[in-house]
Amino acid sequence: MKKILYIVSILLFAQSSFAQGIDPQFSGYYAQPLQMNPALTGNMESKWRVTASFREQDYVISQPYISGAGSFDINLPINAWSGNIWGLGINYVYDDQGDARIRNHRMNVSASVGQYLDPREEHSISVGFMGGIGSRSINYDNVYWDSQWFGTGFALFIDPGETLPAEARSYIDLNTGVQYRYQGEITQANVGYAMFHANTPDNSLYIDTNGFQLERRHTVHGMLESRFTDNNMFALRPSFMFTRQGKINNLIFGSDFVFYFNEPTRTTGKRSQYSMSLGVHHRLLKDVVGSISFNLAGFYLGTLYDISVSPLSELNGYQGAYEVFVGYRAGFRSGSNSRYMPHRKGKL
Repeated sequence: MKKILYIVSILLFAQSSFAQGIDPQFSGYYAQPLQMNPALTGNMESKWRVTASFREQDYVISQPYISGAGSFDINLPINAWSGNIWGLGINYVYDDQGDARIRNHRMNVSASVGQYLDPREEHSISVGFMGGIGSRSINYDNVYWDSQWFGTGFALFIDPGETLPAEARSYIDLNTGVQYRYQGEITQANVGYAMFHANTPDNSLYIDTNGFQLERRHTVHGMLESRFTDNNMFALRPSFMFTRQGKINNLIFGSDFVFYFNEPTRTTGKRSQYSMSLGVHHRLLKDVVGSISFNLAGFYLGTLYDISVSPLSELNGYQGAYEVFVGYRAGFRSGSNSRYMPHRKGKL
């Protein structure tokens, strides 16, 4: 029996070619570092950090897409080899799509190790690995079939006589990445590459799953932050992230404009950093993204809004997407990369 066009269109929209869905795309990508690159695990200016993001995307034809992510990672107190950086973390990501409520959940554990490349420990390179369990599910309660047509509408109480696939499928997920980082006194930068779903797991909800799998997601990202002079209370932070998953490409780029309210003290640690950031980014041919965020002595929070500039905006009344994130970095002091940097004052 034929399935109605409605449910077919949902399934096609949720997948690319033979790929079974694509990963959620956060506009505040640097607020979820482990979702961007496993090599960023524990590679930070703090002892540990925890962060959470939530996104609701209204510019779709049916139900809004809802996505969320959370992570915790720590700079491990290990110095087995001189000049190493160690990190361990855990992250969770989910998204909820369409009227049929196609849900994706993934829980991963990540580890990274890095090596300083110079005596001043300003240049480093890190590799990371991430693995865990994912699941994909569908809710058939709101799905209807042509055999349920009853006069002037669909009668969902009528047995459609369909052989439905399982409502959920679990799979093993493997990911890896590498990144280079520069940490100077007034300038910091990083660039990296990551491969997600390296094992192309089968998460298909079809009865015959042969040839259907979750496509690899290739991610390239970069960021540069500069204060230009030592006592400058303003910084530019341009960044970008490019992903390709199956046949779907996504490029988002732009800059944050950072305003420091006061200088932190690295020697005594008695005065913390307070700053505000205003950002403008562009998701190529899709959105213009505005953002505002605050860093309050290790606590940080922000909000973003996507303004759709694609032709789809005419179908949904020019609705956008909003996103919020919140987090905390323990022992955060700007310019102090880790507790194993003896040449810097104010070690964590």
